[in-house]
Amino acid sequence: MIDTASTSQCIADFAQRRPDAIAVTHHGRHISYRRLAELVLAVMQDLTHAGIRSGQVLGVESGDRCLHLLIVLAAEALGVTTMTLDGRECGPPADLDLLCDRIVALQALPASAPGKLIVMPPDWLETLLLRPADNARFEALAYEPEPEAVVRIVRSSGTSGTPKLMGMTYRVQQGIVRKTLLLAPPWVQSRPSFLCLYNFGVRAAHARALFTLQRGGTIHLTGTDAVWDLIASGVGNFVLFVTGDLERFVRTAPLGQGPFELYIYVIGAEVPRRLRQETRARVSEHLVVTYSSNEVNLVALVDDENVGTLVPGVSVRIVDEQGRRAKPGEAGLIQLRTDTMTDGYLNAPEATGAAFTDGWFRTSDRGFQPVSGKLVVLGRDDDMLNIGGVKIAPNPIEQGLRSIEGIRDALVTTVDDHLSSRIMLVAAETEAHADHAELTRQITSIVHAHVTYFQLVLLPALPRTETGKVRRDVVRALYRRHAEKLSGRPEGAR
Repeated sequence: MIDTASTSQCIADFAQRRPDAIAVTHHGRHISYRRLAELVLAVMQDLTHAGIRSGQVLGVESGDRCLHLLIVLAAEALGVTTMTLDGRECGPPADLDLLCDRIVALQALPASAPGKLIVMPPDWLETLLLRPADNARFEALAYEPEPEAVVRIVRSSGTSGTPKLMGMTYRVQQGIVRKTLLLAPPWVQSRPSFLCLYNFGVRAAHARALFTLQRGGTIHLTGTDAVWDLIASGVGNFVLFVTGDLERFVRTAPLGQGPFELYIYVIGAEVPRRLRQETRARVSEHLVVTYSSNEVNLVALVDDENVGTLVPGVSVRIVDEQGRRAKPGEAGLIQLRTDTMTDGYLNAPEATGAAFTDGWFRTSDRGFQPVSGKLVVLGRDDDMLNIGGVKIAPNPIEQGLRSIEGIRDALVTTVDDHLSSRIMLVAAETEAHADHAELTRQITSIVHAHVTYFQLVLLPALPRTETGKVRRDVVRALYRRHAEKLSGRPEGAR
């Protein structure tokens, strides 16, 4: 059941009831709901003239996020499925023709066939903005897709290999918007003002943009370099951060100006306790961290103790390597079923069969349920440490290390020693001027509860991906490169 009107329907409604309310801000422009409706209609007309038809898959490549948003909104109102393209798809050896029926871009893309590519003029957005209002009637925006129609193609993160493609139905998309509404406090629900830092290839940014427009709010298309000035001036009441960007933002935030009345969503990677504390002190007390995946979407809200509370519509079961149900409280592989999950990957039957069975999605994560309705994620199964035949979950150890004063973040992994066996490697990101001898003593106390021998490396900064995830392979390489220089190891460390 769809209990919310489509985004284009909502835009048309607000264009008539609150025509002067601001829908989008971008580079000093303020676009009202009436003007937004007119622009979406103009893009619909341009796409139709270019041969775009209902039922097609339209790839969208545009560095201008305002234009990108208009294309996505217009395509949905035409019954066209959209897929955001980026550098991974836009050059050889990518074959965009296998992904999309048509492609709209502001430049020629070498991986696409000329017959499928629609190259719009670079000043397309400026031309659209200069078109005079024509007292348009907005009935054309009233289109509402069928519940099971695929309106969007999204991809997995690709952290375990090549990203996988998934079709998002209109029912699932609206379900995600509805769950965003459930998470938001009343002062965001009533009139959301979204500080949008990312392009719409980021599923969470796309969903929150739709949520904002369906609630009659304002999307502020900005970037991480400009967002502080907006927050400090009172613009925006909620923002989405990738973990790595949040960390950089908090570290450089001016002291003494916050906290602000701002709701912060964090995606991409675990948020260490210390970063949570600094975010609340410097930026906002309203911080929400979730456990989710592109396959099933939102699963749980994760508290400071790393305990997740399941959101409505989510079922969890914990199984062993043979697929048998684990005992209550026992750790195992996490399987999920939600009311906003996909049923498989596009054009990938083997991957679908491996990940989906009997209506459940098999994650690569290990965890346990301490009680019904709660979930503790211990980490990816392939990140579990196998030391001497014993599996050890790194996440609880890392949580303990992060609680040590002077440690910003920590990683626990394994490395080969000179006997070609696997031993624990502990890497810690330390504060400037921290007492390394004291840190080593406290680290040893925590780690010795799990293993007798380990290797330790203290770093001023852990190497990370763009989304803030620690690069385990780079940490291991750094350790091997500098192993002969390590000194002052505690008794029990090698």
